[in-house]
Amino acid sequence: MQHKRILAGAGLLAFAAGMLNTPAAGATAPPPKLSVSPSSVSAGEVLEFTAVCAGNASTVTSPGLAAPVTMTRTLDGYAGTGKAAAKPGSHAATFTCSGSGGPAGNGTATVTFTITGPTPTTTTKPRPDTPTATRTPAPSKTTPKAPQVKVLPKGAPETGDGTLAG
Repeated sequence: MQHKRILAGAGLLAFAAGMLNTPAAGATAPPPKLSVSPSSVSAGEVLEFTAVCAGNASTVTSPGLAAPVTMTRTLDGYAGTGKAAAKPGSHAATFTCSGSGGPAGNGTATVTFTITGPTPTTTTKPRPDTPTATRTPAPSKTTPKAPQVKVLPKGAPETGDGTLAG
């Protein structure tokens, strides 16, 4: 009986010590933070977002993204990838952290990234003397032939059907 009391007391003491060493989430939750890598990309390239959020992270949204980026929980925060839109310039991306248990950990974080101009595509134009599917070929320069005249063999009857006249 004495052995059970000692074990129960030790268990309660360990539990209480663990609770005292664990800070309250609301008091120590860091403010939300968002970062992007790389900070400058060409249109269509991949952007990697990481976020610090003690609660629930929303999607990352920006006019510079092809679509909103879904954030997935990692060991030390959230992470997600997305593609840069075709609109060159500087763009702000934002996400919201909620449910962190304290006012310091809730809020919106913003990061800025740059999309450089679209990659130039090289197009070749056909030379004027090269026929293409859209151009009609030049008419051939051949000498017109004289009309063919029907020649009857010598000694043939003139009946027209090739039989002998009788």
